[in-house]
Amino acid sequence: MGDTDVSLYAQASSAEGGTLDVDFQVSTRGGGPGDTVAEGRLSTASGQDAVFVLRREKLEAAAGDAVTGFDWKVRATDLAGTSDWSAVCHFSFDPTHPGTPVISEPLSTTGGQPVNITVGAPTTGPVPSGYLYQLNGRAPARVSADATGSATVTVTPPAGTNVLSVTSLSAGGNYGGTATVVFITARPASAQADGDLTGDGRPDLLTVGGRDGLPSGLWLAAGDGAGGVSGSPSDIGVRGYAIGGSSSDFDGSTVITGHFTGGAQQDVLVYFPTGPRAGMGVVVQGNGDGSPLDPVSGNTFNIMGGSLQDVYGDNPVQLANAGNVSGRGTGLPDLIGISGDSVNGYALNLYASGFMSALYFPVALTADTPDGTKDWDDWTIATTQLPATGGGSRTAMFLWNRSTGELDLWDGLAADPETGELTYTARPVATGWNTGAALSLRAADANADGTPDLWTVSTDGTVTTNLFTDLSGTAPATLTRVTGTLTTG
Repeated sequence: MGDTDVSLYAQASSAEGGTLDVDFQVSTRGGGPGDTVAEGRLSTASGQDAVFVLRREKLEAAAGDAVTGFDWKVRATDLAGTSDWSAVCHFSFDPTHPGTPVISEPLSTTGGQPVNITVGAPTTGPVPSGYLYQLNGRAPARVSADATGSATVTVTPPAGTNVLSVTSLSAGGNYGGTATVVFITARPASAQADGDLTGDGRPDLLTVGGRDGLPSGLWLAAGDGAGGVSGSPSDIGVRGYAIGGSSSDFDGSTVITGHFTGGAQQDVLVYFPTGPRAGMGVVVQGNGDGSPLDPVSGNTFNIMGGSLQDVYGDNPVQLANAGNVSGRGTGLPDLIGISGDSVNGYALNLYASGFMSALYFPVALTADTPDGTKDWDDWTIATTQLPATGGGSRTAMFLWNRSTGELDLWDGLAADPETGELTYTARPVATGWNTGAALSLRAADANADGTPDLWTVSTDGTVTTNLFTDLSGTAPATLTRVTGTLTTG
């Protein structure tokens, strides 16, 4: 038992029922009558537990500075008769607290790849039984130590700056000292292409269920590389986004993909623009093979409520992956989105990524909408990441005005986090495009020709791939449509 109060439970019963008195006697292990540490009598109803609490201070006084064994026994009486003493039970009390463990900075790490870090025993105090460790503030995990107090901690860091803390644990689980190491992790040299959740090098269509003719879930339809998608999607959200979750966890959410944990695989960012979780979200680490997400401890990162609010306290109503639009090069994608209200108006915002997953810093952008106004609440945005000239990637963003049918493309986005200035190359894509329709949008280079395209999903589950060619700065693009239907039955 660790360095805390200890409760002893004993159940007493009588054939006649009623109330019984239960005597407890506690002594140091193997001691004689004079070594009694505590004793007392408690009353309880027949068949119920009597609970005798040993205060930590009393146990510490009896144990001194070492792990000490204690014996305890009970007997019961109904005042007319008294039972024999029970068999003797035992426990060990641990008042010790280990010192600070010894850890060293890993020499070379790559985002998304496991790394083993050796932990050495403290130079003072007892030898630890194990260690509690946390990477970047994630849920803590435990590892056992060998007889010398050494252990190996295995973590999978995202690209960027990582912080690992390790706390020593005594035999009874008491916390000792904590050591911390900060290390930089490189981005993988070869990572899955934007939107590729199945690992075949082609972008895939990911859409949220509970709408668009789909049951609750997170539905993945594999892309064929020519613009089409599989008509039989799979629910990769069947386990929800938290331990013990389900497909319905995603109802009402916006879901986008990207390297949000800095690894080679595409991850999933879930965000709730409305409802009881409005303004909150979670990043779930992807598997890279199209299998269901597994939200175990260490695979999820929470976006805290209020952390994305603008200066007026408004949460985003839309979010999209912005790649390295801020130019800060954290190794984790920025976000771009729209927030506002009817009183203060609406604006396009940059959410610059920090050096930890799910950490963002809102910045209001000065950009007007494509029609030269601030009516950002009339526009729907969707982004994709494309290869950039000279290496790296660039962000392309579609902007659709549902009421007018205007569809525009802003390519090569770059934002200044200090001034809020946004630069881009503007291209008018279409006019009268799906005017007034209720559609979900997902941008991708669906046919691998280097030009961004748009998937739309309608309320009846119809999927349309809008393939664009002949983009220019003055005239609408050439549009080719490929149509299918998502069927989950």
